[in-house]
Amino acid sequence: MRRVATLLLLLGATVLGCGATDEPDEARTVPFPDDLTAYVDQSRLQREGRTLFVRLVNDAERRVTVTHADIESPRFGTITWTGEKSFENEADLEFELPKSGCGTGSDAEVRLTYRIDDGPELRSTTTATDRYGAVALFMDRDCAEERLGEAATLELGAVRIVGEGRNSVYELPVTLTPSGAQDDVAFMGFEDTVLFRQVPGSAHVDEGITYPLGPDDPPVEVVLRLIPSRCDPHALADDKVGTLVPVRVTGPDLPAAAAFYLPIGDERRAALRGFVPTHCEW
Repeated sequence: MRRVATLLLLLGATVLGCGATDEPDEARTVPFPDDLTAYVDQSRLQREGRTLFVRLVNDAERRVTVTHADIESPRFGTITWTGEKSFENEADLEFELPKSGCGTGSDAEVRLTYRIDDGPELRSTTTATDRYGAVALFMDRDCAEERLGEAATLELGAVRIVGEGRNSVYELPVTLTPSGAQDDVAFMGFEDTVLFRQVPGSAHVDEGITYPLGPDDPPVEVVLRLIPSRCDPHALADDKVGTLVPVRVTGPDLPAAAAFYLPIGDERRAALRGFVPTHCEW
């Protein structure tokens, strides 16, 4: 009996040992494939939010399956994408961008875990390029908003519609009260959008007026005055970014045309969209 028990123990150890060798190995690190390219971008449809994506473009006739990605930049840290996405031509790995810091550069490093066809898991690192500059603009908006927030508090008043029909104007009072924390930040005015243009009396960037926000400067009280830039109904129906009004800011680490979107919120945005048919007299 003792010999039988010993034999059974040895047999069990052998089976366990064989099972251990069947465990999948860790993903092997290899150079990034020459025929796989990565870009970082943001869709026009996602411009109101913070969703970006890494687009992977596969030029080889094979299936790629991605199971993990780390997207890293000195301006926003490291973001992890997990899941399983198989593709033969291209695929987008979407992620939510946290507030990004001021600085330069908008490309990101991407570390992928993936399989090619039915092969083993591999790990590779590459640079995802911001080929259209959309991510750079996003980061500059974050920086502009951060710089203005350091220098002043921004307060929006109640929307008012002045006049009737084609003579009506959408007005939104805006107050910037310096906090005393910065002496090298200034508000330069608002920019037009693809759907709305400013009319006289609005703080338009084209006026070339600088509104300093230093410790000794008084509050800046301006009005955003808008009318539709066109009255064809499909312009409103197809619009995705027309209610995103840029606020131009100057300050440290900011490019010359840096701007962030005025945070008008859902109620004021709905009023702005609802203003179009009344102004255009549909």
